[in-house]
Amino acid sequence: MAQTLAIIGAGPGVGLAIAEKFGLQGYNVALLSRNTQKLAPLQSKLQAKGIEAGIFRVDILDRDSLTQALNQVIDAYGSIDVLEFSPSPAWQTLRTPRNIDVENGQYHLDFQVLSAITAVQTVLPQMVERQAGSILFTTASAAQRPNVATASFGVAAGALLNYARLLHEDLRQDHIYVGIVSIGAIVVGEGLGSKGDFPAHMPTIHVDEVAQTHWNLHTKREVVEIIIGAN
Repeated sequence: MAQTLAIIGAGPGVGLAIAEKFGLQGYNVALLSRNTQKLAPLQSKLQAKGIEAGIFRVDILDRDSLTQALNQVIDAYGSIDVLEFSPSPAWQTLRTPRNIDVENGQYHLDFQVLSAITAVQTVLPQMVERQAGSILFTTASAAQRPNVATASFGVAAGALLNYARLLHEDLRQDHIYVGIVSIGAIVVGEGLGSKGDFPAHMPTIHVDEVAQTHWNLHTKREVVEIIIGAN
């Protein structure tokens, strides 16, 4: 029976590349996002390559919605063997430190940390029962190296990083791997366009390298965290 990868926050960049990487290795792929219409082209691309891919609607800020969507994936495929968590907040939600208020801080904690905990708690019982599984997180290098311009994101990303570190320590006795990939560059690749308004000197990383990093973490299970694309 094929194993299943569930991607929370799937999109045409990193999410699609990870889906293709795992799918070509025989995994079923579940694409989860709030806008399922945007997932349809991704599903078609994967299916054209012989990959079984399903679409599931989820609002990660609604914990019941997130739990329900993941249980729908389990009902459809029998299990979630790899959970990949990579939602990205909208740029307009980012604040500098002096402009972070309680509402904005709560939004980012809900978006990045509490939704991650909800997702993990949904898939974890099956993984513990099987004594197998991987939980992968994707964030930006602001988790380790926060900057003023994106402070509200960095505060929550740092909390997510520490959650992943501690979860790894706790779950490895049950043969469950936890890893987190922090991206320190602009992700480029087919369908992602150019650097846009970013400074010309900013580093770039190809989306396929990001996907390969996730695959390496999942298969080698050697380190809990890695920063890629950073100088």
